[in-house]
Amino acid sequence: MLSLANISGYGVGLFIHILAAVAAFGPTFGYGILFSILPKYPRAAPAMIEAVRRIDRFLVNPAMIVLLLAGIYLLAEGHWSSSEAFITIGFVAIVVLFGMQGMFFAPQGRKLQEIAERDLEAGEELSPEFEAMSRRMGQVGSVAGLIVVVTIFFMVTKP
Repeated sequence: MLSLANISGYGVGLFIHILAAVAAFGPTFGYGILFSILPKYPRAAPAMIEAVRRIDRFLVNPAMIVLLLAGIYLLAEGHWSSSEAFITIGFVAIVVLFGMQGMFFAPQGRKLQEIAERDLEAGEELSPEFEAMSRRMGQVGSVAGLIVVVTIFFMVTKP
């Protein structure tokens, strides 16, 4: 039988923190798969890029904010020292990921969508400029994914 009396504020905060991490970063691991179909379906590019941009704006970014706030709550309520490595790594990671999102992915996504629309107005193929930018976004996305994976490892193992 479930007893709600045993659920602590810290436990709820931890649940929110983990749920926010899943919401913030789970979808991003599928972006590469979505982009891999573009050579076969170039006409889908503008709509797909718009979908990714909306996922980022309405799911990834808000969930990152919740993740950060829940992490601060857990730090304040738990028996942790801010000098513990997993906490430092977590805070550095979220700051870097916010920076990547705001300074790279959002503006590059807008530009990539504009290039796709321009290319498809002129014909049925995406330009080498589109392909190069898409490849660059994929490379930076891989770095962001690695940051997420390493951070989760440190959060779980707390070395």
